[in-house]
Amino acid sequence: MFFRNSFVFSLSSDDDESSGKNYIVSAIVALIMVPLIMWIWPEAIPLGFWDLWIPKGSVLTWLYVGLPVFIWGAVITIINLTMVSDRVRVPRSATPGKVFVGSALVSAWAGITEEIAFRWLIFLLAVATVQFGNFLFFGFLGFGVAEWFHMNVWGPLVDWTTFGYLTKHIFSETGWYVGAAMLYSNAFFRDGYKYQGLMGVINSWFIGMFLFWVTFNYGLPAAILIHFLYDFLLMSVISPIYIMIRRPAHW
Repeated sequence: MFFRNSFVFSLSSDDDESSGKNYIVSAIVALIMVPLIMWIWPEAIPLGFWDLWIPKGSVLTWLYVGLPVFIWGAVITIINLTMVSDRVRVPRSATPGKVFVGSALVSAWAGITEEIAFRWLIFLLAVATVQFGNFLFFGFLGFGVAEWFHMNVWGPLVDWTTFGYLTKHIFSETGWYVGAAMLYSNAFFRDGYKYQGLMGVINSWFIGMFLFWVTFNYGLPAAILIHFLYDFLLMSVISPIYIMIRRPAHW
């Protein structure tokens, strides 16, 4: 995603910090609740606790799969930087070495914590909670509002915008609530980038859906690696090169 605060440049915003705390807290709650729900109500979550961690394919395959999103990220970052170039502020202490190390640390933190939170823990908890919410909103009468909305409105729209690549997950054979949980978790992920404006929201939504596709097809470790490399590429390569070309006096 496009970073407004990094080791390379900054644009004032504190919203990203608060959203980061929110997803960490939510992930911790999910880490406690999911095993408890699996014990009390086993059929609520039709996935094993560690199923998504099973890697599929080689690292080279993961890198190949991630190539389109790396290219997309580079293009969208250059566009965003061009739009705010007059407001770019490069810290005086920034050096190529500090940018490289700092970007690696920030990217690793985001890649690991966000994937564990949104593509695993929050997702699994949502599988159970959307069912409970559906029951409360007339599901007990045989017409759940959440199920109807997912199957007839939100699900088809997302399926169309993702070109059918996630159809079998959006309308999962194991239950509509698996697809609904994925969309809920991804919406939470997207909302964490509202501080980046409309472009950031749209970009994070589609990147999040892509990472869910990677998780389901290649495992959570693949999604973590791709997320890390995506962020690292934008922070340590694309952004510094852009700034050195457009704003050399600020480097």
